[in-house]
Amino acid sequence: MKVVGRDSRTTALLMQNNPSAPLDGVGGIFESRWTYLMLGASSALLFYFSLFHFPAIPIWRPGDQVIFLDHAARMVQGATLYRDLFQFNLPATEYLYYFLFRWWGIQLWIEPLVLLITQTVITLVVFSLSRIVLRGVSALLPPLVFLVVCQRYSLDGTHHWYSTALVLLSVNLIARARNPIPLNAAGALLGLATLFTSSRGMFAITGVSLFFVWKFRGFRNAIPAIAALWWPFIVVTAVPIIALANLAGSRAFFWSVLIFPLRYYSAGHGNGPSMFFDEWRLAWPLGLHSFYPIAFWLAMNVAIPFLLIVFAVRWCRQKRADLRSSPANQILFLYAVVAISTLLPVLTTPSRIRLACAGSFAYILGAKMLQECKRKRMISGIVVVVSIMGIIEMARGAVRSSERFQSPLGVVIFQDRQLYEEYAWVAGESHPGDRLFGDVNFNFLLNLENPAKVQWVESDAYTRPEQVDDLLRSLKRQRTRFIVWYEEVPESPGPGDVLLPFRAYVKQNYHLAKSFDDGIEILIANGS
Repeated sequence: MKVVGRDSRTTALLMQNNPSAPLDGVGGIFESRWTYLMLGASSALLFYFSLFHFPAIPIWRPGDQVIFLDHAARMVQGATLYRDLFQFNLPATEYLYYFLFRWWGIQLWIEPLVLLITQTVITLVVFSLSRIVLRGVSALLPPLVFLVVCQRYSLDGTHHWYSTALVLLSVNLIARARNPIPLNAAGALLGLATLFTSSRGMFAITGVSLFFVWKFRGFRNAIPAIAALWWPFIVVTAVPIIALANLAGSRAFFWSVLIFPLRYYSAGHGNGPSMFFDEWRLAWPLGLHSFYPIAFWLAMNVAIPFLLIVFAVRWCRQKRADLRSSPANQILFLYAVVAISTLLPVLTTPSRIRLACAGSFAYILGAKMLQECKRKRMISGIVVVVSIMGIIEMARGAVRSSERFQSPLGVVIFQDRQLYEEYAWVAGESHPGDRLFGDVNFNFLLNLENPAKVQWVESDAYTRPEQVDDLLRSLKRQRTRFIVWYEEVPESPGPGDVLLPFRAYVKQNYHLAKSFDDGIEILIANGS
């Protein structure tokens, strides 16, 4: 079929100096099918031992993913996101779990299985992206380092990994595009990535658009490619947003996803630049145990910006004419632009999982620079070291001690004795129909209803006074037996503490029932 009009112009531009033919065409992919198979199987096995206990019992991992799982479970029971449930992220993560819960029931194995599949796909796509610009052992370096350094130690089924997978898939399509259809698909994937992590999708598509302006020597020449990318992006993002704004109410929706993130999100505990040094908590006080956390911190938090800076310096020293004329350089520039674009929105909260998307591209750029410096032995040595680390971690996961726990949603495995004791105590004290506020992990796993729209409160501006008022109304209207308290929440109010009315209510109506060594305190309503 002959392509005419704007599509023909876009096709001609994309065919010009397209790197897919000389570097990694279809034949090249099939020639490496055994490498893909072995890498995919190995990564899936590593994630399996990290997420499941043989044969298929999920390992309980308290974390941010439970926020979305609990919302999805409450949505199955009839709650409406943004109207009945507070959330500042766009809704794709909740709806992913919601539809799976509707289909399979609220099962504990769903999230780890989805995360296992997502992480395995990410590993393979990073390898595919590497093969466009790298050959031989060098192409294995980025996915293996990314797998061991970032993926394995950030197993949290939140929006970050799902949006990262979609951005990687879209860039893979763009790097190999020879007609507008892959650009249309990439735009749709970036739109879907935006519905998971709004800043990542928006910044990524902006970066790709700037790449087209550079590649085609000006905005006017780049218009066909940019249009092919943006129109499906707009459709995919606009339709769900309009539907949800109509369902939840436009005022509640836009306050949640626009006003709150811009004005109040940064005030929350762990939402600031200090996240850059978060891993140092595990390393201090310094000793033999400090080696692993410091090494991983250097490989992730320091290596990513360092590699991008070094690449930018090397890039600026090359002749401009050589940059556009080389297909490999075009793709490297695409990777660098997307890496910087996805790094920018997380600079104020640079945790490992937020740096992951930029890191996947930075590792490819680093491997390319090592290859150009003819560091074959170094590349091979790093590949061997990270492979051994992966095997060791797989073996540790297979033999790690565990505690079997029967929850209302099914059997799970605890690998932390302290956590097991906390959940076992609350499970032993609770009855069907009891309510709990303060820790969404207890709510979800023990099937204890949260009476409020918010899942916890903080004493800073992250929690709004109107949310505290709504919480108190909910607690008075629906008898809540348990409140989970933390030592990090001060007993005496400080300046600007919005929790003063909540503290007074808790002090009057609850008493301490149990405290644990990690600072968790379980309060029970008087008369219970």
